[in-house]
Amino acid sequence: MEKETKTILVTGAGNGIGLAIAEYMSRRNVKVVAADFDEDSLKKLAKRENIVPIYLDVRKNETILNAVTQLSEITDGLDCLVNNAGIFLGGSLLDIDLEELGRIFDINVLGYARVTQAVFPLLNKKKGKIINISSEVGRFSFPFNGPYSMTKFAIESFSDALRRELMFLGMKVIIIQPGAMKTQFSDKTISDYSKYLEDDYVFSDQIRRIWPILEKETYSDPIYIAKLVHKILKKQRPKHRYRVKNNRQRRMLEFLPSSWADFLIKYLM
Repeated sequence: MEKETKTILVTGAGNGIGLAIAEYMSRRNVKVVAADFDEDSLKKLAKRENIVPIYLDVRKNETILNAVTQLSEITDGLDCLVNNAGIFLGGSLLDIDLEELGRIFDINVLGYARVTQAVFPLLNKKKGKIINISSEVGRFSFPFNGPYSMTKFAIESFSDALRRELMFLGMKVIIIQPGAMKTQFSDKTISDYSKYLEDDYVFSDQIRRIWPILEKETYSDPIYIAKLVHKILKKQRPKHRYRVKNNRQRRMLEFLPSSWADFLIKYLM
């Protein structure tokens, strides 16, 4: 007797981690509903076997509801939701554009909540899993990385609260905390910080000191995340959290008293 084909929804599937998940899962006989607002990426995904591209902008409820309607025509239940869609924003919290700060929260946090609420009835039918892509900086905040880190701390809290609600329904919520990955985020990081190198900027000296760290950062292949998602999908009792290719030096700071960590960041970065 053949096993039933599982169906998953991946947001932000047009590139980066989401694309790696969609492609990897589709090659393993999983039906992937690949959601993104990048229509060119969706056209490319439409050519892949076992991938159904759907237009979805996590900021806009009407596109989410339209996506759920299409999803309901494809399947009567969802085995897994992978909340992945997100953007990066770096810089000092003292002068970051507050509209941009609101935008990153709208996408990285409220986007997860909007999609989760909308697809919950389909997930509940199959007691499906929810996998939220967080980050290693969702555990420890670094200077000039506050906007992105704030959203990932929020996702950690969102996931914990949601897990403790859905455990009463026999459903699982899992967090994946990736380290630096080879995605469009790596280019965005360099771009965001480069504008702070002017001599008259209050933190220009500090940015210059961390610049070599940014340039030497080791970026891992998103395939590691994709393989983990596949593993979680098959597991009856997955862990609550998984760390993937986290930076060892950054992890060490998490275990130090905050005063020690601050000292190291101030004088050694």
